Amino acid sequence: MEEKPGEKKSKYIVEYDRTNCIGADMCTFVDPENFKMNGDGKADLVKGEDKGNGQFVRFTNENMEDMGNSLRRAADSCPAAVIRITEIATGRRVAGAPERK
Repeated sequence: MEEKPGEKKSKYIVEYDRTNCIGADMCTFVDPENFKMNGDGKADLVKGEDKGNGQFVRFTNENMEDMGNSLRRAADSCPAAVIRITEIATGRRVAGAPERK
């Protein structure tokens, strides 16, 4: 999960486990700019990079410390806990599912 050379370094990484999405549609309701429902009943992360095996990532500098941030709210509202937002520099989980062991 590395950024491409020459890109501005992002503060956060959004990780989305599409394989385990249950299609509850909460993310698309809370954040329709970043999540769209697909014809197969699962959401897609807009501008997400496909890492294989249903795993998608996106780097961002949006203010995730703001509890009103729609991307953060989408991660926190997901009943399947398949959206995670992590601060890159510290590894601190900012929103969504806890780290899987």
